[in-house]
Amino acid sequence: MPRVNAEQIGNTVFPLPPKEEQRTIAAFLDAETARIDTLVAKQTALIATLQEKRRALISHVVTKGLDPAAPMRDSGVPWLGAVPTHWEVKPIKHLVKMESGGTPDKSNLGYWDGTIPWASAKDLKVDLLSDTEDHITQYALDSGAASLVDKESVIIVVRGMILVHTLPVSVNLVPLAINQDLKALHPNNSFSARFLAWVLRGLSDAFLARTDTAGHGTKALRTEDWNDVALGVPPLDEQCSITAYIESETTQIDTLIAKAEEMSGLLREHRVALIAAAVTGQIDVRGWVGESTDRI
Repeated sequence: MPRVNAEQIGNTVFPLPPKEEQRTIAAFLDAETARIDTLVAKQTALIATLQEKRRALISHVVTKGLDPAAPMRDSGVPWLGAVPTHWEVKPIKHLVKMESGGTPDKSNLGYWDGTIPWASAKDLKVDLLSDTEDHITQYALDSGAASLVDKESVIIVVRGMILVHTLPVSVNLVPLAINQDLKALHPNNSFSARFLAWVLRGLSDAFLARTDTAGHGTKALRTEDWNDVALGVPPLDEQCSITAYIESETTQIDTLIAKAEEMSGLLREHRVALIAAAVTGQIDVRGWVGESTDRI
């Protein structure tokens, strides 16, 4: 990286308008950037509102169902509250089998850069996982350095600092291997993988409350600490209906969030471009009339 010394900085040439024009430019930028910042703040608030709406929608329907007139009963679980009368309430350990992963030896080049997806926490940013950033070889599987997780399993992060605030959950659409910071959950025949994934997202606070601190301060969700977490279990056909409803509603919300994020990004880009144009004379603001420049 080239060094920049004081002499080079001192010899840098800057465009210098008359003092009065400097004041006008500064006042113009104060006013315009404040206006842009207000618009960005509104987009940020909208995104937060939409994200909360998304979270609340998921949490509600995975614990109460879609029928507001359905008879309810006490689940016996304080944080779960009342559930529809016809739902069962079971601990998660009676609903799934768990599978751990691992990392093939990085020094063995024969294990890496193959065609088989190998998932780590960085890949669990999507609800449905069809590929990963890293890949291993068939040789890694044949030698026992890794194993495949069947498709339509629920993959979650069980170790990492992301567990301070988020429980990443994905359903894999293809067979893949996972590292030691993840677990694969295989639901039994009475439980839909995609419904389970939405349940875990909707009840993530209950799971995150059970995280422990592992070595070096890393957060860990130990199996023994969440095995007994109770879930409401509707009939399988109702699970499918709830899943379809959530996917439809969250798709609409996610579209609105994406539009708000795009608008926010465009506004920030415009802010930078406006400042650059004003201080280099690319736009002429000498006739601009706005706030008083007496304070500048």
